[in-house]
Amino acid sequence: MVSEVRANASRGDRRRERESGQALVEFALILPLFLAIVVGVIQFGVALNFWLDMQRLANQGARSAAVNCGTGSNQCGGVTLERYLGARTTATPEGQVISGGNTPAVEVCYVPPSQPPPANWSPSIGDAVRVELQEKYRLQAIVGLAKIDLSARATMRLEQLPTSAQLPLRTDQNNWVLTANTVRCRV
Repeated sequence: MVSEVRANASRGDRRRERESGQALVEFALILPLFLAIVVGVIQFGVALNFWLDMQRLANQGARSAAVNCGTGSNQCGGVTLERYLGARTTATPEGQVISGGNTPAVEVCYVPPSQPPPANWSPSIGDAVRVELQEKYRLQAIVGLAKIDLSARATMRLEQLPTSAQLPLRTDQNNWVLTANTVRCRV
């Protein structure tokens, strides 16, 4: 009887010895997947933060354009609104502080009331002005594998005539949102 108990106990010990590395192997199999998920969540958070920065800048730019760059307070920083809303670099110290390494393209455009615009139309009080920022955001941890197209757009009504030198020329049709435009201020 005692010998049977010892035999069964030694059989359990042998089974435990065969399974001693099982947890390590399972962990090694799961670790890459787990790390990929963690890195992906972090990168998504960074991209979301950058998009929120771009959205804030689009709203700030549309508001500045709507009030003619606040001619008394000079909200546009003494340069064109497009340059003011761009990323701060050594070449553009008046730019905005946004996520490092990202330099979104900025467009400030006037939106006509209809397509095509009425004859002799030019932007005036009550017409819309649109600010759009676009960037191909590169995922930092997955070098060269993925880029995400991010864009932010804000539209507001003009509260003052856009006469500030920092705003795009309102009589130039290249600064209007037209279906015929192919380079900038597209519909």
